[in-house]
Amino acid sequence: MGSECAICAKHRGVGALVGPVVFEDDLVVVTHRPLANNTPVPGYLFVETRRHTPSVSTLTDAEASAVGWAVTRAARAIQHELAPEFVFSAVTGRSVVHFHQHVFARPLGTPPAIPWPDTDSWPEGPRITATELTPLIARLASHFTPAAI
Repeated sequence: MGSECAICAKHRGVGALVGPVVFEDDLVVVTHRPLANNTPVPGYLFVETRRHTPSVSTLTDAEASAVGWAVTRAARAIQHELAPEFVFSAVTGRSVVHFHQHVFARPLGTPPAIPWPDTDSWPEGPRITATELTPLIARLASHFTPAAI
């Protein structure tokens, strides 16, 4: 058997992928991208299944429903709290074989030349520090209630 899944380790609070938790329940975990390597653009979230499963096609109906709810809440939270130009969502990449969906902001004023999945390449773009991230997480988390928005 190969090395342990990085997302399973993340859910236990171990490894480079660990970021602040915005929401979690029995089926999904929503986190903000960690600050470990740099100061990232604010509003980059991951929606992951708790269960180790590789893709959309292997989700249970309950997981699919929970993922859809969490992705919608994440997008609405980002839109409300950060007022970006656009909120993207994508299931992409195969470097970690554990279902995870990206939900992320394209900040207002991002130049058209900046690729849609790479707002980090915009040097003048907004960035978030550890001090600013904690209150942002609390604001984003407030949108993850049944009556939110």
